[in-house]
Amino acid sequence: IAVLILVVLFLFSYFKPELLLSKTITTGGDMASHYYTADYMKNYLLPHGKVSGRTPGNYAGFPILNFYFSLPFVLMALLSYIIPLEVSFKLITILGILSLPFTTFFFFKLVRFRFPIPVIAATFSLFFIFIEDYSMWGGNILSTLAGEFTYSIGLSLSILFLGTLYKGIKEKKYLMLNSVLLALIGLSHVYTLLFAGFSSFFFLLTKKDFKENFKYLSKIYIISFLLISFWILPLLSKLEYTTSYTIRWHLSSVWKLFPEILIPFMVLTVISLISLINKNIRKDKRIYYLFFPVLVGIFFYLTATKIGVVDIRFIPFIHLFIIFTGVFALDRLIRNLKLKWVLPIIFIIITILWIGYNEKGAIDDWIKWNYEGFEDKKQWPIYDEINQYLKGNFNDPRVVYEHAHQHNRFGTTRAFESLPLFTNRATLEGVYMQSSISAPFIFYLQSEISKQSSCPFPNYKCSPLNLDNGAKHLKMFNVNHFIVISEEVKKALKNNTKFKLLKRIDEYEIYELTTNKGRYVEVPEYEPVVFETDDWKNISYEWFKRQELLDIPLVFVQEGFEYKANSLE
Repeated sequence: IAVLILVVLFLFSYFKPELLLSKTITTGGDMASHYYTADYMKNYLLPHGKVSGRTPGNYAGFPILNFYFSLPFVLMALLSYIIPLEVSFKLITILGILSLPFTTFFFFKLVRFRFPIPVIAATFSLFFIFIEDYSMWGGNILSTLAGEFTYSIGLSLSILFLGTLYKGIKEKKYLMLNSVLLALIGLSHVYTLLFAGFSSFFFLLTKKDFKENFKYLSKIYIISFLLISFWILPLLSKLEYTTSYTIRWHLSSVWKLFPEILIPFMVLTVISLISLINKNIRKDKRIYYLFFPVLVGIFFYLTATKIGVVDIRFIPFIHLFIIFTGVFALDRLIRNLKLKWVLPIIFIIITILWIGYNEKGAIDDWIKWNYEGFEDKKQWPIYDEINQYLKGNFNDPRVVYEHAHQHNRFGTTRAFESLPLFTNRATLEGVYMQSSISAPFIFYLQSEISKQSSCPFPNYKCSPLNLDNGAKHLKMFNVNHFIVISEEVKKALKNNTKFKLLKRIDEYEIYELTTNKGRYVEVPEYEPVVFETDDWKNISYEWFKRQELLDIPLVFVQEGFEYKANSLE
């Protein structure tokens, strides 16, 4: 208990309470854009008896939390009935980080490791948490601060699940507990669901207990599937209306996969595997249970692009279970030592010193940047003035903005994705780009009106700056206000009669699109053309890029679809 308290105090020396408890809206990377989701959950979805739905705020309207993970946002909303939403949001975003040492402790207890190994392992989870070599892969502090807090929560629950699963199968109990845990993992993040589910296949790698284990696992899978069927069945049935984001993460060197902070555990893992030469150690099935998730992570990393997921998101599982496998070797090394109660204190001191030695300074800076919030940024008055000028409601035409790194002065380069929160007006871009079928079109439009474009989808090529083409696309999306920052775009707008300058706020300029009548519904000038194809996503994207075709709407039907001249059947 003393060591776990020290672990928590050590974490709170970074996550300072005065930042976490301040009533400001969190910033930083994708994190800032998630706050609107929490606000929407509290003020619209839950009061209407929903945990997912539609929002007009981003992507010209899209299904929010239909293709993302609702559990963390439900927790934020429920907790906000006791404390302010701004604070509950911050606390839930670090829930996965704070809980991982505890779930690690219980994992090793449930897998039948004796004192002091569970508490030492809990301490060692800090090595994983404080990895500074990546900020978008998941699980560590930097990834969490970048917006991957749902992953962190799912990872922590996965560790607990693999512990209760081990004890449950060995003792034929915990069926409902394991089913609920797996369901909660699924509602937290799909990558952690894949990891936990496939890691459980370890218990099928046996002849002796295969039948009983298969029955037990089947019951867990069925019950957990039924528990999340309200979310997963609509998701599976509507996947074709999402935008896939399948990339192979490019690393400058394969050694980037091996953070320096984990070197001691890589050595211990090698010792653990070498120790299998010993016949007695080979009989200890726990070493296989600890290492099997590493193989699961490697499998998904190598096959990710073929199944439509991001490969690098499976590396954190490998890192964490390299630590766990290394703990097995440590258990063998200290088994016969006396005064074992001293060891946890020694190892927490070693852990803190090693973390300090490897620390690059990013974690402190990121925590302060995120949790001081929008309102404590020096540039807040400028951001607030822009929002106050644009304030309205969702019946008003939409607002767009030039993509630019300069927006980071407000707390994140994605600051204006929160226009629905601060102005009650709809914009186009958003954080859940895979959840919308219109995402590729919107990012193409972004490239037409920005000096810098993000163009995030490898399968969809973007455009150079072209305000004339952009103006027609803006009209299609019923946009009438355009926020500009770069001198290049400002100069181009001065010579374009389709745009009118309305307001200057510091370096920002707000323009009106004069060619847009501000209507969400218009009668097309030409009748739609029926287009017979199964490749409707790519065809519609090519149509969108060709200005001469935009006045002629397309209606897609499958190849072989029978239809009459004036009606579709």
